[in-house]
Amino acid sequence: MRKPNNLKRLTPIAGTIEVRGILGAAVANLGVRIVGGEWPVGSVIAKEADLVAELDVSRSVIREACRILGAKGLIRSRTSDGTRVQPRAEWRLLDPDVMDWRIQAGDREGLLRDLLKFRLVLEPGIAYSATVMANDAARQKIDAAWQAKQAVYEDTTLNEHDRRAAFIDTDLAFHQAFVEAVSSELLDQVFSVISSALELLFDHQLQALGRANRLIGMDGSHELHEDVYRAFANRDAARAEEAMRVLVHRAIEDAERGFEQ
Repeated sequence: MRKPNNLKRLTPIAGTIEVRGILGAAVANLGVRIVGGEWPVGSVIAKEADLVAELDVSRSVIREACRILGAKGLIRSRTSDGTRVQPRAEWRLLDPDVMDWRIQAGDREGLLRDLLKFRLVLEPGIAYSATVMANDAARQKIDAAWQAKQAVYEDTTLNEHDRRAAFIDTDLAFHQAFVEAVSSELLDQVFSVISSALELLFDHQLQALGRANRLIGMDGSHELHEDVYRAFANRDAARAEEAMRVLVHRAIEDAERGFEQ
């Protein structure tokens, strides 16, 4: 009788794991276990033969999974030393798969704190630069993003769940429009990764009973976004920068209150 396959079918951030099927499941299974600390930094992970038996896959699948995990900085394989978990500083923490594995391993709070700190460093400068550099098309896109956000805020026909979901969608689109206005391909890609992770995190928290209301600045943040938009519309770059800094600080404060509940 064939034994049951022990691979968990984990749900990654949409479209980020290129490999699917048995190999993709093996990569995700091992990735979550490494990120979650089952094998501490510097330790040797389970032997290849043991993983083959545990996950009910071929040796070639395990070897390819380890190659992929090595490319993400999580492990390093040496013939004389086995396959060891790399120091956390070597991990590709901006890799969407690694971010998803942190969530799956229970480090959603830590990841969210990291992302918010990242936003605090980047977004005020982005708001300043967008205000100075945006061309007519970029300005129209930011205007449209704000109008969409305003429409959701004023819409009283949506139920609470749908309104919050729409709030998140328009919030991300608003911030993304500022990033795109800077016309930096590097920023576009970096923020795209962060936005995907934040959207997934928001969705997780919106489903957490008793926590959705106070998390990530969902309440009372509309006026702060309006301050950013008005400064941008008035071409006041310094004010836009400061307004964005205040907004992200508020998001961090609200997140901390949510974590304490």
